Amino acid sequence: MSFPDLTMAAVDPVFVGVGQSPGLEIWRIEKLKVVPQDPKTYGDFYSGDSYILLHTKKVPGSEKLQWDIHFWLGKKTSQDEQGVAAYKTVELDDSLGGGPVQHREVEEHESKLFLSYFKKGVRYLEGGVESGFKKVERGKYEKKLLQIKGKRNIRVKQVDCHCESLNQGDVFILDCGQTIFVWSGPRSSRTERIKGTEVARRIRDEERGGKAVIHIVDDDRWETDVKFFKVLGSKCPIRSAEEGGDDREFERLSQQDIRLFRVSDASGSLEIQEIEEKPFTQEHLDSNDCFILDSGPSGIWVWVGKQCTKNEKKSAWKNATDFLAIRGYPNWTKVTQVAENGEPPLFKQFFSKWQEPNAQVGMGKIQRMESIAKYSEEKFNTSELHRRENKKEENLPDDGSGQTKIWRIENKSMNPVREDLYGVFYSGDCYVILYTYLVNRREKYIIYFWQGSRSTPDERAASAFLAQMLDDNELAGEALQVRVVQNQEPEHFLRIFSGRMVILMGGINNVTPEGECKMYQVRGTNTFNTRAVQVPDVAASLNSNDVFVVETDYDTFLWVGQGSSPEEATMATDMIGFLSPNRQPVLVDEGNEPEDFWEALGGKGEYVTAKRLENTKTYVPPRLFQASNASGKFRVEEVVDFSQEDLCEDDVFLLDTFDEVYVWVGKGANAIEKKQALQTAKEYIDTDPVGRTPDSTLLLQVKQNHEPASFTCHFLGWDPDKWQHGKSYEDIKEELGAENAGVTLVDEELKKYQRTYSFDELKRRLPPEGVDVTNKENFLSDTEFEQIFEMDREKYDSLPRWKQIDLKKKVGLF
Repeated sequence: MSFPDLTMAAVDPVFVGVGQSPGLEIWRIEKLKVVPQDPKTYGDFYSGDSYILLHTKKVPGSEKLQWDIHFWLGKKTSQDEQGVAAYKTVELDDSLGGGPVQHREVEEHESKLFLSYFKKGVRYLEGGVESGFKKVERGKYEKKLLQIKGKRNIRVKQVDCHCESLNQGDVFILDCGQTIFVWSGPRSSRTERIKGTEVARRIRDEERGGKAVIHIVDDDRWETDVKFFKVLGSKCPIRSAEEGGDDREFERLSQQDIRLFRVSDASGSLEIQEIEEKPFTQEHLDSNDCFILDSGPSGIWVWVGKQCTKNEKKSAWKNATDFLAIRGYPNWTKVTQVAENGEPPLFKQFFSKWQEPNAQVGMGKIQRMESIAKYSEEKFNTSELHRRENKKEENLPDDGSGQTKIWRIENKSMNPVREDLYGVFYSGDCYVILYTYLVNRREKYIIYFWQGSRSTPDERAASAFLAQMLDDNELAGEALQVRVVQNQEPEHFLRIFSGRMVILMGGINNVTPEGECKMYQVRGTNTFNTRAVQVPDVAASLNSNDVFVVETDYDTFLWVGQGSSPEEATMATDMIGFLSPNRQPVLVDEGNEPEDFWEALGGKGEYVTAKRLENTKTYVPPRLFQASNASGKFRVEEVVDFSQEDLCEDDVFLLDTFDEVYVWVGKGANAIEKKQALQTAKEYIDTDPVGRTPDSTLLLQVKQNHEPASFTCHFLGWDPDKWQHGKSYEDIKEELGAENAGVTLVDEELKKYQRTYSFDELKRRLPPEGVDVTNKENFLSDTEFEQIFEMDREKYDSLPRWKQIDLKKKVGLF
């Protein structure tokens, strides 16, 4: 790869001030410069371009921020653009003090971390972004065929709109604007089909305002559906699943295959020296050099010492790319760059001995002082996670003090919410929030449409449609529209309610009856993002690391877990003023509960009480792995930033909490998956590079719907009723059919009145939909009409009305 000479005296101004707020920022390379992208386009990537992504998140239990920088290379991007992307990535790294982890991403071979930023999947578009600019005419759409790849981190790839693009092992979406087909090959999995319907629904609800019709093409219709192939515009033999290619490749790393190289260009040419001594330890890494940790075609790590020269640091990516060529690895091989003292756990796991720089050693234990991992998954049940942070100034539209109007969706219309209930949401409902603020004395608008986790598809579609209508009809299309999903609210949305956001169970018409106990879990990291979420009023809902509010007819208890922080209790006290006004809360410390407290919860019971104590073992955050043989071969792959939603009922999962490894068995998992997953769990411990053994690590099998608290506490917001409310693929198909019945196209309705039917069809007691039962003869073909009535239509029309009726009675069409 050739790099252009772009030596600069200072960091590009576009990077100044970025990375100071949690979230994702994306830039595109345009004419050797970086251009910020509109958040509405996040997830769309043009194959002819290169991009830079910065993901910022807060370090749990600290005021620090941590960053991951990715530069993404499209398949058809130019050499110059690739070079600029790498070079500018270094500049962005410099602007953030050299702390970020850097990643090189290639189209269709992105890392799981990269894909985890786009919960709705990524979409590949042909050409460069400039060729993608087209004048959009309202109501007109370009026909597109989208291929769904992946069972978890979905890729939505635009392919040639031709039957040759189809294959029997994948799911495809034919998007025609107001009509959307979901075509499922006969060998596609149940999970893939569900994912396909989810993507189609998002297109309908978020891009078409809920006004498109979705048709499912599967089972015995995948090869014969006339309407689908007519709209597609071609018909040919469908390729086999094998010809379509595997969804993704996952290779489990083994310590024996890992190789470590010292890399230097001091002599003017690239020199690589392998470190032969094993096992690798932290001492093998020298601050004055760069190193490459080679784990095979599944990925390499570039480690940059803190004493490296500026030139060596800027050359790190070029050296890594040259290393790929020397080793004969494909261009899309995953490359991750890390800085000394900023190594993530996935890098440190390859070293048998690793001493944290911010750890104190004594009394045979290591007490971790602060977390420095760059992209570790957050551990749910630890006191670190719940420590409160000081309020930080964020780069947001404003401080949330603007004017707010809120409507609740009911029967596909917007009903105003009383101002004294602003901040109270029901998980079974959807809401539209209009936020107005001033910029240079000019009004600006944001329309949030909030969707509860238990809301119906109709309500979610209505919220998107009504948000669009509000913008079009009252704001002249000037508002920024933002979809907000329960428990994933952005910071500015939370600031609007100033720490007084309450999420209640059920819907407005299905609430907790008066006189019954109500229980809330209070969580947040500062005064503005604190939320109270209603949970089942039983002892099992408690957790030692949190604070809970229990409200009865007579008392309001503030239960403070032993692992919670003083700041959390203070914020919960403030929240009580909103939940239970004019009441003095009864403070209850864990372990000193009065009898009436337990009576309110139906009696004393077990709950999660054990806090994980750190010891001399290397700390590794909880990790989740999916085990499946759906592709025909047993595979195991890691799930990044996991949640309960990731647990698929058709598969088996491994949850590694360091002290225990759980094998979670879904109801739909087959016998082979169960057996091989258990064997993999044992193997996983036997080959652990940090020295865990079956004697020191507990291996447990957990069945779906029977998860113990020690398992569920590692999942944020565990819903004990999720499996009862889960929908099968058949349920979703039936649901979509009901939705389509209420929303259809005018052209399709007209066709029902214009088409012809056979004589036998028209003689039925219940004729086809659209047939005028008083004039059935009008729906016969001309040929059959003449055969039945023994005359042409012109002669028939000339007859008196009574003669026409007699003829129809005679032939059975009256």
